[in-house]
Amino acid sequence: MKIFLDTSAIIAIYNANDKFHDDASRVMRDISSGRVPLTRFYVSDYIFDETTTFIECVLRDHGLALGVGDALLSSPFTTFLRVDEEIFQETWDRFKISQGRSFTDCSSFVLMERNGVNHAFSFDEHFKDEGFQILA
Repeated sequence: MKIFLDTSAIIAIYNANDKFHDDASRVMRDISSGRVPLTRFYVSDYIFDETTTFIECVLRDHGLALGVGDALLSSPFTTFLRVDEEIFQETWDRFKISQGRSFTDCSSFVLMERNGVNHAFSFDEHFKDEGFQILA
C-alpha cells in the first residue's frame, strides 16, 4: 500500500502533546507489525516545509525539526515528491475551485493522484472529502 504522509500525522507521531499522538502511534504500530501493508511512504517538499516549519516555529524545537527533516529525507521507505512548474500550475488551478483547502493540501491531492497514491496518513478530513482513504 502506498501511503502519503501528511503534516498532521507527522506532527502527531513526534509530538507527545498532540491530541492525535495516541492515534498516530497506533497507526505506526499497525504499519510496523504488518497489519497495514506498507509498500512505500510518500511525502512532498511542501509537507516537508510545513512540518519542519511547524516544529521550529510553533513547538520551538530546532533539534526535533532537524531530526524529523533528516528522518524524512533519509528514510529508505519514503519517496520524496517535488512540486515542479507543471504540478504547481495544476495545484493553483485546483486551489482556485477548492474553498477551505490550503494550497499545500491541493498540492498533496495533485501529487497523490499523479503517483497513484490512494491512502493518506492524515488527521485532515479534506483528504477523505477528496476521495482518498485515511489511515488515521
